[in-house]
Parts: sequence; structure tokens; C-alpha cells
Amino acid sequence: ASPSTHHTLESATMSGQGSSPDDEIRSNSTRGGESMRESSSRNGSSSNSNSANNNNSASSSSSSAAHLHHHHPPSHPTNNLHAIQHSMMNNNINYDNHVVAGDVSMNDNSANNHNHGSAGISSSGSSRSTARFAAANAAAGDANGRLMMMQPQQQNQQGVTSTGSGSSQDVIMHNNASIHNDLHYNNPNNNLYHRQPQQQQYYSSSAGAPSSQAAASSMSTSHNTHHNLLTDINPNNTHYSQYSSITYPGELTVYSWGRGEDGQLGIGDTSDQDEPTYVDALRGVGVKQIACGSGHTVVLTGEGEVYTWGRGDDGRLGHGDNGWKYVPRLTHSLTGQIITHVTCGSYHTAAVSSNGDLYTWGGGMYGKLGHGSESGHSTPRRVEALVGLSVIDIACGSRHTAVVTNKGCLYTWGDKENGVAGHADTEGHQYTPKLLERLSGKKVVQLSACGFHTGCLTDQGECFTWGEGKFGRLGHGAERNCHSPRLIETLLGKRPKQIACGGFHSAVVTEDGKMYTFGGGEHGQLGHGDKVNKVKPTLVQALDGIVLQQITCGWSHSVALTINGEVFTWGNGDHGKLGHGNGKKVSTPQLVERLVGHLVVRVASYNEHTAALVEPQSIADGGSRRRAPGTMVPVSACYLHDMKEMVNDEEYSDVTFIVEGQPIYALRAVLAKRCEHFAAMFRSGMRESEAGVEIPIPTISRAVFLLILEYLYTDSVKIDLDHAVELYIASDLYQISSLRDMCCVIVRRSIGAENATYLLQGAHEAHCHVIKEIAMEYIVANFDVISKGEGIKAVSHGLLLEILSLRP
Repeated sequence: ASPSTHHTLESATMSGQGSSPDDEIRSNSTRGGESMRESSSRNGSSSNSNSANNNNSASSSSSSAAHLHHHHPPSHPTNNLHAIQHSMMNNNINYDNHVVAGDVSMNDNSANNHNHGSAGISSSGSSRSTARFAAANAAAGDANGRLMMMQPQQQNQQGVTSTGSGSSQDVIMHNNASIHNDLHYNNPNNNLYHRQPQQQQYYSSSAGAPSSQAAASSMSTSHNTHHNLLTDINPNNTHYSQYSSITYPGELTVYSWGRGEDGQLGIGDTSDQDEPTYVDALRGVGVKQIACGSGHTVVLTGEGEVYTWGRGDDGRLGHGDNGWKYVPRLTHSLTGQIITHVTCGSYHTAAVSSNGDLYTWGGGMYGKLGHGSESGHSTPRRVEALVGLSVIDIACGSRHTAVVTNKGCLYTWGDKENGVAGHADTEGHQYTPKLLERLSGKKVVQLSACGFHTGCLTDQGECFTWGEGKFGRLGHGAERNCHSPRLIETLLGKRPKQIACGGFHSAVVTEDGKMYTFGGGEHGQLGHGDKVNKVKPTLVQALDGIVLQQITCGWSHSVALTINGEVFTWGNGDHGKLGHGNGKKVSTPQLVERLVGHLVVRVASYNEHTAALVEPQSIADGGSRRRAPGTMVPVSACYLHDMKEMVNDEEYSDVTFIVEGQPIYALRAVLAKRCEHFAAMFRSGMRESEAGVEIPIPTISRAVFLLILEYLYTDSVKIDLDHAVELYIASDLYQISSLRDMCCVIVRRSIGAENATYLLQGAHEAHCHVIKEIAMEYIVANFDVISKGEGIKAVSHGLLLEILSLRP
């Protein structure tokens, strides 16, 4: 069944402000591989249209599942597993397998052919899984799913750790032993969190498409001599780092809400969500950054890996095809690169690597990918014109792209019409990055773009905007277009620290946490209690007394994050993108009640959906943050770390297991409370229930048994792909369904052409039929690519015949 390719258009309005970039002409025609839906917002008009034909034969299952996500993680199909025999209790155990639904578009060769089924066959046997594919994973850049526990450093009041000035390069290590203490969570679309002097709260520096200013202090311009393509003319070679970063002691979880028609919410279907909904498919992935595009979403993990999902036409997801993905999928084509920053435009996506290289992919119209033409690309491709420069900040609009280097120099490319590119001319397109001469003497420290305009801040507290000026979105006191960067004089002396561009409006947050908005106000997105356009920055009085740390703007709504981790939204509420449980418009900021009690550290929006990153084990600062009635204080990261330290701790143990000839120590109370299998063992009256008896574990490796104990103690664990098969079997044995299901999730989001054959062979030899089916399904759908790789040699003759028999 193919996803619906139609988009419901909103009614035209008197002032012409659409609520999304696609409130223009949503055509299925293409140019250079990109959908042609960007034209009519040039004059601010919207088009009314009926929906196109809906070819989604499975839409009933998607729509009927809409209610399943209200406040809860997605439900998934239930399938029966065969009884698995084991030697520990000499009993047969039967139970259901709730296999987590994975990527429903397993046929990656077609956007219109999606498999909505999930593996649901039997698993039997308990033989140890092979680690044959471990080497392939290492070669693939350690593309593993992870449930990570961060090692705590010096804790402060909010459960976070200051890591210094931020002037050193943020390098994300692939070495798992060191990764936990070295992660830096940077600002949305790579915001740096910094601590304001004399305050106990943490701020983020930007939201439009900013990047870690701390990402490149050691990234010099030594490579400039290699290509003679572009050279920063700013003579100041000192890396600018305005803010210090902090490390969050645990993984950040993802919530999304709003329009889900393209799968952009990542919850496994196409339903809208009118309140923040937990993205269960990212459980255990240590997310540090998130960005929203037009119908798609991208996240960056703490280990430099990129996951994308949602609408896939134009290749914007980077998976080598144009298929929709309804759950997050690892972008394997970036394997080998440690990514430090990701962001989205309407139809394209971009990422910055740890050495400052820029990669872009998706629709190439107007030259916005920077590769010298209008050709699109379905996998990430390095922007060669920027090689030798160190990119630290990037912003993507509908038809253009802009970057900042570590010297504060700004380059732009893409559409020139109405001054979008900012190079003072309006004819044609700029196909490769070009230095923005107007700001060549300035040091740019933050950047944002959306739709057809751009804004930036300098180290002198200046705010510049340029591009299309309709509705006053540039803040210059008129609605005229601006063909090159122009200073917003109204903000002089206001000390702006972040600018965010929306589709038809803009917003600025100042160092003292106040917010100014300007531009189109028809949907109430300016937050002034009316629907009036503002051609100059105007203080949002409704938030007086509330200190903001970040603002992000969609096409017709706004989202603000306070220093206390609370989220306010306002503007057009259609599709539920405000998160208030309905689709009503709101013209003043309203608290998102669903997130009360959570410490939100980042928000993102672009078109019709919104997302938030939440610190799952945070404790409110001194209990001052508001909490929903009856909300319990979450467990701290320190507590979880202490529990992890108790795994295999002999001093306080009261039960000993012998695994691979070595003792592993545990606590009966913890195991019995968390796992019915162990509870039954300890109360059985059999030998294993006697105190002081060593219990042999003959069928499970030491590494996997320790992972099971860690999960039982802490409810979280890092799962490597090379342990997934054996851990699945062991979790099945011990009736730990949540851990078993997570193994399936890890396999689905980590499988790729580099490791699929090894995974298939290992699962086959271990008699793990569920994971074998997942691997088989992927290989069959991508056989043309996999059959040409070295991995196909790892497949036995019998399995190869099975693969060929399943091919269409």
C-alpha cells in the first residue's frame, strides 16, 4: 500500500498568509527530482483545492490507529512465538511476542510500495548467536541501536554538567568506553546550551538552523591550499565560541505532534497527533539534536549518527530512494562520518561532519544543494565548493541554503528571486556557495532560515535579515523585499541572542529572555492577542516575566521554550501542531500541558509539525517548576548510575551465577521484582532457590547475561547490533518482552546493505526466526544492491536459494 500523496489545502485568506509552505500548489509534477510546490507563496497567496486521489489501500489501518497514540507509545501487532525450550528450569514457556513494527516501507525502490506487515513468526532454540557480522558493523561506523546510560560527572541543580568554555572542538567518539563522558548536546538544529552569568538556568543560543559554535576550534583553514575554491576573507582566524556547553547525563527522548500524513511524526503511521506523543521507535537512541522539514524529520545521536523519517520524495531522507519512512531509519550512507549538526529545509536536508565538511541531499531545484546544478540527490553528497573551510552553522529555506564558517563568514546559495540568496541580484540562481559580501566584515554567530527569507546575528549584537519582505517578516518597517542583508535597527541595544525565521514571520529572543516577533500575524502566530501583521519587532507582552531560552517558528505557528523547560505554543492549531489537544487557533502563548513535569531542553518546528527533546531523568530545580497534579518526580540519573554500578557487585550480592566459567553477582530482590522468570526460580523450592548456591547459565554468553542484568537494574541498556540476536533469544527465554521487542527495533533501524547478510546468517544459525525474517525482508527488497557487495558471500547456499525464491 502506498502512502497518500495528497495534501489537504487550507482556505485562502484575505491577507494571503498560508499556514504551510505547501499551501501553494501541491503538484505531483517534478523538476530535477523535486516536487513543484513552492511557487505561489511568492505573492503570499494560497490555493484552494480538493484532495488528490488517495491511493493508500491500507489507509484504514493507519486512520484507525490514530487513537492509539494519544498519550501512549504506538501499539504494534501481536504474534505468537513457539515455545522455547531451555535447560534452566526444564519447563516450556509460551508467551506472546509484541514485535515492534519497523519501517513500513521496506521496499526502498518505490515510494508507492510499502509493506505494512511486521515479522511475526516463531523463535526457537537458545543457541548462542554468532558475532560474525560484528566486523561489518565496525566497518559501517558502529551503526548500532543504543540504549545508553551516561556516566554522571559533577552534577548541578538541574542534573546537567558544565563542560567548560565550549572553545574546544566537540568530537563525538565512536569508542564506546569514552563516549558517555564526552557527549556535547548542542543547539536545536545544533544549539549550544550555555549558562548565563549570575543565573542558575540554562539557555540555548538559537533555533533557526544554528550550529555548535564549539564544534570547530581546532578546525583550521589548513586545507584551503588543497582546492583553491573558496577562502574566508575575514582576517581574524580566532574561532568564535560565545557559549559554553553542557552535557546531559542521560539520553534525550523525542516527542512529536501535529500533522502526521507523511509519517513525519515517526510513530509508525500517518495519523495526526494533537498532543506531544512519545516516539517509541527512538527508545534508547541518545538523541542530541532534532530538526523538522516539510513532511520529514531528522535527528542526530550523541555518537554522530543520523536518523530520518517521513516524506521521502526528492530523496530528502537520504536513504537512496524516494520512499516514505514511518519510523526513524538510520542513514547508512553517512557511515564513516561523525556528524555534529543536522537541519532541514522544505525539501532538502543537510549535515555537517566533525571536520567541518557539509553534506546535502534531497531536491536540487534552484541549486540549493550547492553541487553546481539543479540535480537532486537521494544520498548525502559533500559540497565540494566548501572543502577547505570549516562549516559550523547551517540554515535551509525552501529554495536556498546558508552556512557560517568557524571564522564567522557567511556563504549562501540557491534562489536569487526577491533577494533570497542575499547577493544583491535577483536574476537566476546561485548554484554553488558564495561569500555574502555585505557581511564580509562581520563575524556571524547565529543563523536561521525558513521559506524565502534569512536572518543572522553578529558578535556585536546586530541582527540582519534579507529576502522576501511581504507581511513585514524582515522587520525593517515595511513589506519591501531586501536583496542583501540589512540591519534591523529596532533591535539595536536589545542584545538579541537568537533569531528564528518562520514561513511568514520571524522572532528574536534577547539575552534577558524577552521575545520580539514581527511579520504575518493572520493566524495569531506573533503572540500579541490579535491577527495583525507587524512590520517591526514587537515585544510579546503575554510572556512578560517568563524568561525564554529558545524560539522556533513554523509557517503559521510559534513554539517557545523557557529556562525552566516549559513549552508555550500559539498560532494556527490545525492538525494539532500546537499540542493543546485540539486544532484551535491561539493568538497568545499557551502552556503545553502535556509536557508539564518534563524538562524540555529543545524544540523544533518547520511546517505542520512540532517536536521536542526531553531530559527523561531530570529533576526540577529546587522543585520550583510547575508540575501537573499528582506528577511524580522522575528518577535522577545519579540513581540510575548507582544502580548500574551494582550490577555484578560481589560486596552486596546474595546470588551468584556462573556464566562461561566466571561468577556474576546479583541481588535476588531486584531480579525477582523485575523478571517473573527469576521470581519463579527463587520461590520454586528447587536447588536454584537455595541461598549460597551457584547457578550455572550454560546457554548464554557472559556479555549478554550482563546486558540482561543491567536492563533489569536500570531499565535501560546499550544494545549493539552484534548482540541483538542472542539478546533477543535470551530476553525471550527470561520473558522480558520489552527488551526482546527493543532488539527488533534496534535491528530494524540499524540494518543496512553492509550488515544485512551477516545478520541473516547469524540469526539463521541461532534459530532466531523473527530477526531472520526482518533481515530476509530487507535483503529481498534491496537485493540488487546487496548482491553486488562482499557480504553476499557470507550467506549459505540454502539461504541464498531462499532469498531468490522470495524475490518477485
